[in-house]
Amino acid sequence: MEVVTVADAATFLTRGAPVMGHDPAANNLPLGIAQQLVDQPGTYASAHFWIAERDGEAVGAALRTPPYPVILADPIGDGDDVVDAFAAALVLAEPSLPGVTANEPWASRFADAWTAATGRSWRLGVGQGVYALVEVCTPQQASGSARAATIDDRELLREWMDAFAAEALQAMPRDEGAMERGIDARIGAGAAGGFTLWQIDGRPVSLTGWMPIPAGARIGPVYTPPEERGRGYASNLVAHVSADRLEGGAAACFLYTDLGNPTSNAIYRRIGYEQVAESSMILFDEAATERN
Repeated sequence: MEVVTVADAATFLTRGAPVMGHDPAANNLPLGIAQQLVDQPGTYASAHFWIAERDGEAVGAALRTPPYPVILADPIGDGDDVVDAFAAALVLAEPSLPGVTANEPWASRFADAWTAATGRSWRLGVGQGVYALVEVCTPQQASGSARAATIDDRELLREWMDAFAAEALQAMPRDEGAMERGIDARIGAGAAGGFTLWQIDGRPVSLTGWMPIPAGARIGPVYTPPEERGRGYASNLVAHVSADRLEGGAAACFLYTDLGNPTSNAIYRRIGYEQVAESSMILFDEAATERN
């Protein structure tokens, strides 16, 4: 088993295609981030890529956009060996790694290997459901309609994205400039991604984003201010954007949910999303002595 460093996102997508393309739904996160780095290279300050090879064949793929945890694709073949190889390589290449995001059981396997190699303990930061949709089930119609966000909505997008991060991503390491770069990259990006708002009489009440990936489209984040919730805005918006992506040629749509939020999980299931995997963002601790 050999873990090789890859120079850029385009090469990573090409060399990692046998791994990530084996199950695009389960691997939509690494596919999406790599594709975004190709389409919108200024979104992240830096990025690192690795491919695990067995007898010259790609069997694993991993990437990292500091300061965030490393992201692992689902491995091919003997997954334990692949994940252990990544842990051994990254102990040398990224000794201060803050954590790992991957589908289970690979996230926990990597964390155990990291603990064995470094003595650092680990804890679950966020548990998420990985969902895929190939046909939209139209929800009960809510008041309002969808429209694409424009540069005039930038301040609102910044405010709502910041609120979303504070509510849903508290455990994740923060890159203070990433949100601004992400908004700027997607506004007016055309086929490379965008944001869509649900509005009532011209007043925005819900937000989601989308971006293309190989074999489909990623939907998210999804945010509705607390005072506007419970009226069906988010479900109508996500259904609209998902249907639009499918009509535009995407084979499927993918999104992540917080498994600790049964309401959002139920909403997405009702419009046709099905859970295909469980993802964990695991954080590494310096001083903690017990694993959750």
